[in-house]
Amino acid sequence: MGETPENRMEPEELSGESPQWSRRQFVWGTTGLVAAGAVALFGRPAIVDAARGIFGSPVDSKFVHVYQQDFYFVPNYMTWKVGNRMTMRLHNMSPYRYHEMQLGRNVSTEKTIFGTLTADGFTEDFWAGVPVTASNPFKMDNFVTNKAIMTFVGPKSDYKLATGGGFSPTLQAGGHIDLTFTVPDKPGVWQYG
Repeated sequence: MGETPENRMEPEELSGESPQWSRRQFVWGTTGLVAAGAVALFGRPAIVDAARGIFGSPVDSKFVHVYQQDFYFVPNYMTWKVGNRMTMRLHNMSPYRYHEMQLGRNVSTEKTIFGTLTADGFTEDFWAGVPVTASNPFKMDNFVTNKAIMTFVGPKSDYKLATGGGFSPTLQAGGHIDLTFTVPDKPGVWQYG
């Protein structure tokens, strides 16, 4: 019976020794590692910019879509310039959950018998004193305007205004609203959640 490619054994398999690398394999392997290291070290901004482009960050345009998912937002951060006129269209993409959005600093906490725990909202509201125009409401649950200076396009009854807590539009599943404002002179990092 003759040898076929399926049952032929190579010399290293017969001897039980591990295969040796050739000079060419070593050179190409080392070159690949050096190239990957160079991309990781020097190409990082380009890679990060490409990833942000795919996932929608950063935002520097005058109109931005913010998609609420279950427990995260897309984009996950935005960069705005003071004085820019912005319209943020907030979309609740959840098929069955209501979601709200707040922008602020310093997450609120409360003391309980279990220690200090995170509470809803922020101690500093981004929207306090900011003129905001709300328009295009669809499937609104309620809207807490807090200390924002509000203008409403359309009947106020479409917005189901509520009190208590920081500025936060709450949308039913599939809902959306447009918020138009001029970026205030409040520099620094603000969180949204």
